[in-house]
Amino acid sequence: MNRNIILVVGSRALLSFSYGILNIVISIYLHDIGFSTLSIGEILGTAILISAILSFLLAMFADHLGRKYVLTLLFGAFSLSVTGFFSTKDPVLLSIFAGIGSFTGSGGGPIGSGGPFGAIQTALLTEFSQKENFVKYLSWASTIGILSTALGSLTLGIYEKIGLRLETIYFIISILGVVSLVLMMFLKDNGLRSRKIIPIKSWKNIVKLSIPTIPGGVGGGLIIPIFSLWLHLRFNLSISMIGYIFFISNLFVILTMLIFAYSKFSQIKTIIYTRIISSLALILLALSPVLILSIFLFILRNSLQMGAIPIRQSFSMSIVDETERATTSGATSMVRTGFTSISPPFAGELLQINLDLPPLIGGLISLFDPILYYKLFKNKLN
Repeated sequence: MNRNIILVVGSRALLSFSYGILNIVISIYLHDIGFSTLSIGEILGTAILISAILSFLLAMFADHLGRKYVLTLLFGAFSLSVTGFFSTKDPVLLSIFAGIGSFTGSGGGPIGSGGPFGAIQTALLTEFSQKENFVKYLSWASTIGILSTALGSLTLGIYEKIGLRLETIYFIISILGVVSLVLMMFLKDNGLRSRKIIPIKSWKNIVKLSIPTIPGGVGGGLIIPIFSLWLHLRFNLSISMIGYIFFISNLFVILTMLIFAYSKFSQIKTIIYTRIISSLALILLALSPVLILSIFLFILRNSLQMGAIPIRQSFSMSIVDETERATTSGATSMVRTGFTSISPPFAGELLQINLDLPPLIGGLISLFDPILYYKLFKNKLN
């Protein structure tokens, strides 16, 4: 593992640690300062849309102008957006700051998630490694990201016990963004550039890779961005207890990710089967009458859905041109998160009707994701 990969993974670890805190706190924080579930859904939905658009646009510029430089600017924007978010109660500004920082409650742990950060970091990891090592490096990088997210979630209980003020926590997160920015300054720029901003060589595969993310984004968006709030409302859990649940869940994601890293199973079959089971887990979550079963189903869903992310990334990066990898990752991220942004406002409405509806409807919609993968890539099943 060379120095460049270590720098990318190190910056990702700091970002993921921050997301481990932010993705739990954000929806509950908005609820505590007086926003309704509908308004929370609208704020998060708008933020997800902003993050989606940035994922595609900045990934294209990163491929064309230099991935190192765009990623460095992003870390600076992250620090400023965290400070801005917790300094205002204006819903428009809250949406903008959360969108720029990509802390929307919908991910951020493994390489490949977290808006434009994940898109560019995925491309950088494959840029500094050989194709036969894609899955290994992406899996280890994602494992470290997930572990960092888990540790971030775990610290919420520590902060609560020692009585650390929320303002101090947000300040710490902003500083971590600055440290990541500094790490990027030492990253090598090997001069790899796309000749044009718009992807020319890989556009057909980019379209095919993006289509299955639509139902996955819509379905997941109905429950994942608000899952901490869902647990809080349904089982009256504290933030620290939810943090422990997320910590345990992420440990299982790590285990699954490492197993997949050394699996000889077909990449496309792994993608299809894991997404079928994770969608069914969401449906069963809606029917779960007790907390312990709900936790199990959430862990099962996260373990398979997120554990297979490096497999999906490796598959995607292997079928597109190397100069358009960030754009590919950004495009699929934009489509997925763009359609995810539609869901939170509806999730807010559904929560007011019945707490079981978001995971039930989300799981049913998500089932179309693996079906589309099969239809579009069945020639690669062997």
